[in-house]
Amino acid sequence: MNFSIVVPVKDEVDFIPRTLPSYYNVNPREVIVCTDKPLPRKLHQVIQKVAVACDALDITRIVEVERDPEWNFHQAHVRRTGFKKAKYDRILTVDIDLAINRNVLKALKLIGTNNVGLASCIILRYPKSLVDLWRIGTITFLRKIVHGMLAPFMGITMFTGLYALWKPYWLDSEPEEKIKKHVNPKQFLRGEYARGVPTDVNPTGEDTHLRDCMLEKHRCIYLHDFGAIGLRGLYEDDPCVQYMTGQYFARRGRSLLVSLGRAFFRVQSDYLRGFLHQRNKQSSS
Repeated sequence: MNFSIVVPVKDEVDFIPRTLPSYYNVNPREVIVCTDKPLPRKLHQVIQKVAVACDALDITRIVEVERDPEWNFHQAHVRRTGFKKAKYDRILTVDIDLAINRNVLKALKLIGTNNVGLASCIILRYPKSLVDLWRIGTITFLRKIVHGMLAPFMGITMFTGLYALWKPYWLDSEPEEKIKKHVNPKQFLRGEYARGVPTDVNPTGEDTHLRDCMLEKHRCIYLHDFGAIGLRGLYEDDPCVQYMTGQYFARRGRSLLVSLGRAFFRVQSDYLRGFLHQRNKQSSS
């Protein structure tokens, strides 16, 4: 099976020796490392050192991406530049803090058939505190047991950000002008955007944006297999991310009862705040 791996990297040099070898272990035809331009010298040296040690220098490509003022969200631009540069229609996109395993091959085999444009795997993260332990245990239970049993009857979906996509379906479902206008949710919620961005923007992650566009024309599959171990802390620890996620699910019509359960089991008060704020805004408009 021919496929490309696309991995955006900023300055996470310490992760590369721990995760890049796992990308080579699943036998891709190419690994595209997308970085800011100019490429930092140390980052280049570490990538080359690992590629040589894994006998994979010939399949490793480094793509430098300049900042473009037409793109509000630079990371979205970096990742999609990698998609465009990929030689193969089967693409696995991975963040550099993820050490992947061969379960990702299950996702790659699904895309491009039966109108499946995206297939996602689960990420397992190690707890660093008691709150982390509670959250991770709850998330694992919900994803592996509850979602697995109920999905055939209720259409439950989830999206982790570790996914394979079929390039032709991505190209025909996510308009470039639309993703160019998408804003970085963390920066927006911190008030870092200048005039020109609407004040009623309710941003999501750039990978969620891609998934939502894909769903308008194609199928998205959610596997209950652990596809990677995350070496970074929980993304959900960030209050801004919790708040943004709550707003997102309010827009998608999630019930108050389900949101109360999520806020409790995942210890996410900011998720509930975002959910209630968005619901109130929708009911008053």
